Amino acid sequence: MQTDDFSIETILAESHRFMVPLYQRKYQWADDRLTPFWDDVEAKATEVLEGNSRFQHYMGALILSPLGEGSQIGITPRMQIVDGQQRLTTFQLFLAALREIARENELPEVIEQVNGYLFNVPRSKDTDPLVRFKLTPTPSDREVFHDIIDSPYREVRIKYNRYYWGGGVPKNTPVRALRAYVLFLNFIRQFALTGPTDVQREEEDGDEPKSTERAPKELIEQRLDALLRAVLAQMKLVVITLGEGDDAQVIFQSLNSQGLPLLAMDLVRNNIFHRAERQSASTEELYKELWDPFDDYWWKENAPNARPMRPRIDHFLAHVLAAETGASIAMRELYSEYRAFATPRGKPRFPDVEDELKLLQRHAPIYETLEGRKSANPTMAWLGRKLATWQLTTAYPVMMQVASAGLPEAEQDRIARLIYSYVVRRAVCEMTNKNLNKLFQAISQRFYEDTPSYDLLRTFFLSRSGESSRFPNDDEFKRAILTKPVYRNAPGERNKDILWELELASRSKFSETAARASGLWTEHVLPVSWNEDWPYAEGDFVARGSADPRADARDALLQTLGNLTLITGALNISSGNKGFMQKREKFEEHTSLFLNKWFTKRTAWTEADIRERGEHLAEKAVLIWPSPEV
Repeated sequence: MQTDDFSIETILAESHRFMVPLYQRKYQWADDRLTPFWDDVEAKATEVLEGNSRFQHYMGALILSPLGEGSQIGITPRMQIVDGQQRLTTFQLFLAALREIARENELPEVIEQVNGYLFNVPRSKDTDPLVRFKLTPTPSDREVFHDIIDSPYREVRIKYNRYYWGGGVPKNTPVRALRAYVLFLNFIRQFALTGPTDVQREEEDGDEPKSTERAPKELIEQRLDALLRAVLAQMKLVVITLGEGDDAQVIFQSLNSQGLPLLAMDLVRNNIFHRAERQSASTEELYKELWDPFDDYWWKENAPNARPMRPRIDHFLAHVLAAETGASIAMRELYSEYRAFATPRGKPRFPDVEDELKLLQRHAPIYETLEGRKSANPTMAWLGRKLATWQLTTAYPVMMQVASAGLPEAEQDRIARLIYSYVVRRAVCEMTNKNLNKLFQAISQRFYEDTPSYDLLRTFFLSRSGESSRFPNDDEFKRAILTKPVYRNAPGERNKDILWELELASRSKFSETAARASGLWTEHVLPVSWNEDWPYAEGDFVARGSADPRADARDALLQTLGNLTLITGALNISSGNKGFMQKREKFEEHTSLFLNKWFTKRTAWTEADIRERGEHLAEKAVLIWPSPEV
């Protein structure tokens, strides 16, 4: 048995036939495996584009058993895949999808390069026509897989049309290879057109992506090349080649018996305590005192608001490393990142392992507070709830630095509120959040180089002038509240969060201090599906979707903040599309929110009323979400 690690390029560049034995399953990877696979590829491709790829990424093991004719001259060697056929098939499907996007964009050099990793050049004594394929799946998968590898997508789409639904291949399809191929086509096409993204991906059902503004051909080629380099050069498999005396069937069954994969933090723990033993430290005492709390199941649960989907303990370690170094940390190479941190250039960072463990323990309460498990710091608990609503854990290292700096509570609060203000303002102003991870990493770097402070954060924000990162000013923020579709730009819990902050700001000093009730819904006062019960100010009525400009003007105001409020779900259903006076009666009877007192003295709700209320809320908003210019 021989063991070594190889890049995907090395594995697929050689002239081999990889044969999936009959006793193995059909291709099974579904979205819960394919999406993380894409996340890994996209992350490495982003590093390639930015020129900062430091570590190769291990994608698992590939166990091979050479078949008898491997040494015969003129015959392409065959390798039976004992384990790893699912991931090797996935790499092939990914390359086929990348080649198809290259076809769409008329990039023949990329197509030719990819083909070299999908096909063999038959040798003189090869007789099997399938020898030209690098991979031969089980018979039940073979036809669709080889069609994907051999044919343009349009031909695949026609031949397997019966497996499509609504423009895509459903998640529950029996032909998983086709689903994987179509999913990769969509991911790669979007990457080629718009570049890397770090926002939370919404649920997809395999539909073909919506049309997007076309990027220049040179940029598309650059992005596809980055994806190809990421897969081929930056990703590796541990390849185990069995000897003649090894029973492939027994080994396959042993490898697929019950077992849990190691987390990145498991590898870190093993590394730490291995070094502790070399230092003759009392490992049992260290474990019990400083590591045992991390063995709680809470740490092993997936972090609910973070991407990629990994256990909290892994995200915690990444945040600690970012806070302690100010550097960008690659989640997918977390163990390598930690080793580079603990022993930079081979020299230990800490005098002994105990100090290393105490560092993790020092940051743990703040992370737990940000995640809502503890209340070690009121500011961090408050901001943690806000960041959870806005699904923004990339700010954690910054707040861990702030908490560790020992700043006064008032200054911590100002920093937290300025960060919250930045996130809300950009969302309301319809600005991209694709670069927030880079922005918070830049803040973390500044805080690492200097002492964290409100003035430093304020100066940082004022220095940002590009559209991808600047802080919207008061006039822009007010204008967005009056004209932008806040309901869509801050969907779900986010617009409820905005409205609740406005509710709090609307209360007088004499009102009760009630917490936000669960089950509140965002209500459009003028309904989205407005009807004859909602005439115009002039008294007449124009139907929705008509060519009348008044209908267009009304539609433009429906989703703005001036037309939104909070009510209970039951009241929302009860109100429906009823006319304004009927809605007002229900508001008066069933809601005590100050936001809704605005409507009690109104006899109609028109476009002018929406704008008036929007202006009123905008004045409050600039105080709730302050600008760094203040």
